[in-house]
Amino acid sequence: MSRVQLFGIGTQSASRAITAAKRINCYVEPRKEMDRTVFALIGRPGLVPFVTTLGAQPSRALWPVNSLSTPLLFTVNNNTLYSIDNTGVTAVIGTIATTSGDISMADDGTYLLEVDGTNGYTYNMVTPAGLNQVTSATFTTTPKTVTWQENYFIVTAGSGRQFQLSQISPSVNPQIWPSVQINFAGTGAGSLQAGMTDHNVLNLFGPDYTEYWQDSGGPDFPFSKIPGASQEFGLAAPFSLAKFDNSVIGLFKNRQGGANVSRLSGTVLQKVSDQDMDTIFTGYLQTSSVSDAQGISFMFNGHPMYLISFPTAATSWVYDGLSNAWSEWQATDGTRFWGNKFANFIRGLVVSDYRSGNIYKFSTTTYDDNGSTIPMEVISKHIWEDDKYLGIDRLQVDIEAGVGLVSGQGVDPVMDLLVSKDGGFTFASVGYSSMGRIGEYTQRVMWRSLGAARDWVLKLRITDPVKRVLTGASAEITGGSF
Repeated sequence: MSRVQLFGIGTQSASRAITAAKRINCYVEPRKEMDRTVFALIGRPGLVPFVTTLGAQPSRALWPVNSLSTPLLFTVNNNTLYSIDNTGVTAVIGTIATTSGDISMADDGTYLLEVDGTNGYTYNMVTPAGLNQVTSATFTTTPKTVTWQENYFIVTAGSGRQFQLSQISPSVNPQIWPSVQINFAGTGAGSLQAGMTDHNVLNLFGPDYTEYWQDSGGPDFPFSKIPGASQEFGLAAPFSLAKFDNSVIGLFKNRQGGANVSRLSGTVLQKVSDQDMDTIFTGYLQTSSVSDAQGISFMFNGHPMYLISFPTAATSWVYDGLSNAWSEWQATDGTRFWGNKFANFIRGLVVSDYRSGNIYKFSTTTYDDNGSTIPMEVISKHIWEDDKYLGIDRLQVDIEAGVGLVSGQGVDPVMDLLVSKDGGFTFASVGYSSMGRIGEYTQRVMWRSLGAARDWVLKLRITDPVKRVLTGASAEITGGSF
């Protein structure tokens, strides 16, 4: 019996002839001790309802404030700002003038400030007195993003290169925006896309430039640009930005026309997408809009994850900072993952649904999305040797067996094997194999007499709502020199 490692960490992109490998709705678990395997594949978490009473309009922003005596999660749906407590009870805070578009939020522990591209709104979370529009005459007419640093709320304009700071003395007041607290990015001519603070540095992102500012205590304007730190790369999608594993990550582009996902290490951009993912992202950039891409980041079972969804392309990709592998996450119908806006709330990891007002919690013990099937697929690398015919007399997939449910779909869970003999272009099912009823821990997932081909690609598919853990595969191969 020859050992076949079905699982690679690459992703098909430019051509299936190069690699057909792909993972859908799972992530890679590397094992340093190499007990049974170098790495395993584990099914992604499911989604369970947290709030389902906010109507049909999706959340435009989620913002958790866990530091309050009663932690609250804030969301804007349609034109209404809601607060949500840790039991999922909602309360209306107030309404705003716009009904669609992304919203940016920040807080200082007392005030919540939100901007929607047209107006700014403040809410005192400690002594509530309703939602109040910012009426300062010097406040930008196109407030796009807001962040907080050094006791200042900092807002970037959606047109032009302007950013400005709120009043700090005699007290912080996000209703007051002094005219002397306005400045401009100067590295490039394009409008600012977003601003985000990280490690006490203000990162200002343009379409093809990035600047870094810090509080230097200047008497006229307290922030100054860090000399020699500006970069000639820009942000391709403002709301792809997220805090990730003690840094900032997002979808970036350079002046040569390429798109990539990168994280900041200080003022240096470190690319985390490989050439295959760069090909995919650049393809989106060239053929469809990427400016509406949504990025969220979360820590899951020790894995720092960054999930980026492309509404126009209807796809979602996840980067795992532990394994450095990319996987695709899908809904039942094969389109993008439901999750859109994210928050690390007191009750755990919560995510909004881009199709409705629902908010869900990630669950490691739920294997569907609010009752909807999560199809897990793994497509192998090529099994090939110098164009020789290779026969597979027996294939065994190593899994955590005996994961059947007590009742309903999944009592006797199965795995479907589909084979391709043309290099991964077309697949045909050769049948199902049981993953073991509950407690059947020695169940083997196996297929026999698969035939012969010059180039094999295998696809494994699980749709039953059960735990999915794949650790490897072994096969009896005839022909060639195996």
